[in-house]
Amino acid sequence: MTSQTPEELIEISSELLRSLHESLRRARRVSEEYLAQYEAEQDINPDTAQLKPQIARLDGLIRDIQKVEKTLVDRKDSPGAARMVAFDLCAARDEIERRLAGLRAALHDADLAGGDG
Repeated sequence: MTSQTPEELIEISSELLRSLHESLRRARRVSEEYLAQYEAEQDINPDTAQLKPQIARLDGLIRDIQKVEKTLVDRKDSPGAARMVAFDLCAARDEIERRLAGLRAALHDADLAGGDG
């Protein structure tokens, strides 16, 4: 396995960071769309109390994604950011994977709740 130069590592990390940021944007948009759908359903049919946990989870997920996005932007603009990118990406990737798993679980729970009615 060949060792990569610092410049190559920075380029790889930069590409991963751009990809991660775009994935975050998509996850936030999808989460916001689902949140709007759940809230609309609750407004139309107040008897859909089973949606309240999913709404709260989606709302929390959206806030978490926004925090990660803000952190990525703040880190990108900080001095020495190029040296920190590789380290930050590993932690960010783990956090995003955890949050996306939570979103998948919330969506799955909502699908099951909707399928019962």
